[in-house]
Amino acid sequence: MSEKNEDNIVYTLKDTVKLTGLSIDLIRLYEKEFNLQIQRTEGGHRRYNKQNIDLLTEIKKRIQEQNWSYKMINQWLQGEIVPEAVEVQSNLEKKVESLQEKVQELLDRSEKDGQFQLALIQRLDEQGSLIKKLTEKLDHQDKYIENNLEKRDEKLTDAIREISDTKKLIAAAQENLDSKPKGFWSKLFGS
Repeated sequence: MSEKNEDNIVYTLKDTVKLTGLSIDLIRLYEKEFNLQIQRTEGGHRRYNKQNIDLLTEIKKRIQEQNWSYKMINQWLQGEIVPEAVEVQSNLEKKVESLQEKVQELLDRSEKDGQFQLALIQRLDEQGSLIKKLTEKLDHQDKYIENNLEKRDEKLTDAIREISDTKKLIAAAQENLDSKPKGFWSKLFGS
């Protein structure tokens, strides 16, 4: 488990896995990728001190939580990157990503609005066609009614003329009867 080498406490690979939460393969990969100097026993077994464990934990945090690349970790280990600058850059990237999401949402909403407007325009066109057809039908009915009213008026006028003519004929016949001399029988019976 742990051994004492003078004043330093050292940990085995198995203990380091428990302390860092990293797998054995990942610890070995980090050692190789980031050129970490790890103590070894005479038998070649790795022994990790507190600084090694803290460094592995910090590397894990930067990669998994802050999305640092291996290149950025190497630059940081060599003193080329200041962590605060990376945090600022990371925050800016998050803000840019958030803005991109909002832009995409607006584009999606705009597309939906455009589809709605097209559907509305199509519906209005359909309504316009229907109104046009109904207007034509009403115009046709108005003409039909107007024609029928004109025919009715003509028939009424003709009927009134016929009645008037008939009355005139009756009046003329009556006058003709009244103007004829009365015959013997009419004088006798007094009609």
